[in-house]
Amino acid sequence: MTSIGYWISAEYQGRGIMTACCQALLNYGFAELGLNRIEIRARTDNEKSKAIPIRLGFKQEGILRQVDLNHGHYYDHVVFGLLKDEWKVLPWANSKGY
Repeated sequence: MTSIGYWISAEYQGRGIMTACCQALLNYGFAELGLNRIEIRARTDNEKSKAIPIRLGFKQEGILRQVDLNHGHYYDHVVFGLLKDEWKVLPWANSKGY
């Protein structure tokens, strides 16, 4: 298992860049490395970051409370998981785009 984390500057958001990058990482992780599980975590208040795993077929699994300290304030993270068997049936799975 592994996890994917990402950040992209505002000027490049909304172009599908991060979704494409995550697809390539998922294909590589499952097809080439033989992983069984990949996670993505995002702050609960970050709708754009949460949209990526949802778009890619991840399942929301839970909330980690106050795991992120930023500028003196604690934030919760939502945990998304994708299993190899779930990935195999996705229309873009295993495309050699990495």
